[in-house]
Amino acid sequence: MKRAIPLLLLVLGAIFLLSASYPPYRKTEIEIAFAEEEPMRATLRTPVSHLMRAERMGGYLALYDELARRYDAKGALNYLAIGLGDYLSAECERRRVDPLDATLEWTKDLSVPFIYYEERAGREINLEEAGRAIARALDEEGSARARLCTREVPAAVTVKDLKERTREMGRYRTEFLTSGENRRHNLALAARAISGTEIAAGETFSFNGTVGERTAERGFREANVVVNGEFVKGIGGGVCQVSTTLYNAALLAGLEIVRAAAHTRPVSYVPYSRDCTVSSATDFLFRNDTEYPVYLAAEIKGSALTFVLFGEKKAGRRTLESEVVRESPFRALYEDGSEVRETDAILLSEGRPGITSRLYLVCEQDGKRTRTLIRENLYPAKDAVYRRAASAGQCVTTQKSESRVNAEFGMRNAELWTPRGVIPIRN
Repeated sequence: MKRAIPLLLLVLGAIFLLSASYPPYRKTEIEIAFAEEEPMRATLRTPVSHLMRAERMGGYLALYDELARRYDAKGALNYLAIGLGDYLSAECERRRVDPLDATLEWTKDLSVPFIYYEERAGREINLEEAGRAIARALDEEGSARARLCTREVPAAVTVKDLKERTREMGRYRTEFLTSGENRRHNLALAARAISGTEIAAGETFSFNGTVGERTAERGFREANVVVNGEFVKGIGGGVCQVSTTLYNAALLAGLEIVRAAAHTRPVSYVPYSRDCTVSSATDFLFRNDTEYPVYLAAEIKGSALTFVLFGEKKAGRRTLESEVVRESPFRALYEDGSEVRETDAILLSEGRPGITSRLYLVCEQDGKRTRTLIRENLYPAKDAVYRRAASAGQCVTTQKSESRVNAEFGMRNAELWTPRGVIPIRN
């Protein structure tokens, strides 16, 4: 026991001398500068602790990486030097310049629909990368100097991105050459209400919700409308040509049609099954099923209405095909419902055959052609009504006035069906 005491004292003395010459918390020093400063000078000179632990782990870089995984970059730097992480975090934030995304202005003018404003890149110092640069500098021989550089941060949205998202998706044009002044007025009023509309991604467009109620108080005028297959006077006549033109443009754009109803008789400004009627009880709806906004633009030049849809153009080339599936004859009847047999009967209102038609959307992509049925419609036949010649009296045929009605509705080169054949009418 007495021999052990001197030995213990000898060991303790050796440990004391070793710790005095090689302290466990030996420190070193580093200079930190920011590369964008001219002239570049040391912004911070600070002592760094834990040299002994760093040497045991293979260097400061290994120590820093371990601490950053366990905590974060700021905590790791604070461990190496008191307050270093807080200081550098504040400096990084102070020197950060946020990027600016490209933007656009929707002019609603078909000649120059969009004006684009360039993006601007930002600058930043990544704190984690800055910590690794400091740790690498501490591991180098000689004086430790770390040079911290900013890096470019690209904008999330570029002009190139915006141009891809605002391409022409679909376009359609109809004419109203023979329409009267009131119908033209209503058509223009509805088109202006829609032009400039922006439909957000996933949003459903409502024709009635956008155009609003067709009333005299809101500026709409009286013109011919279709009710139960007949032309009658009504406020807002002509608006259906606007919904029809937009319907065809939306189909050609490849957008999802939610609701679209046909008239109860064919119209002359589009082929069969391509019409789209609207009323206070019937809306036209389609959905923007793309990831970006869809922009609607309408243009009236002379006697033509054009709708163009802009947005993220879908792949492929789309066209529309209408076909007549069957045609059913109409009857020639007297006013009392009996069948016309005399050849000198006087026509009161012309007949119209019944038409069953289909509409197909044709898409050509990568050398393949697909033909999708969109809808099938029945336009009921309308009986021709005659008056017996012997009882005509003061009767005047309505052939001319009916022709004028067709012209008012937008029909040109219509055809008049009679028991004796088909007679072209020049409106």
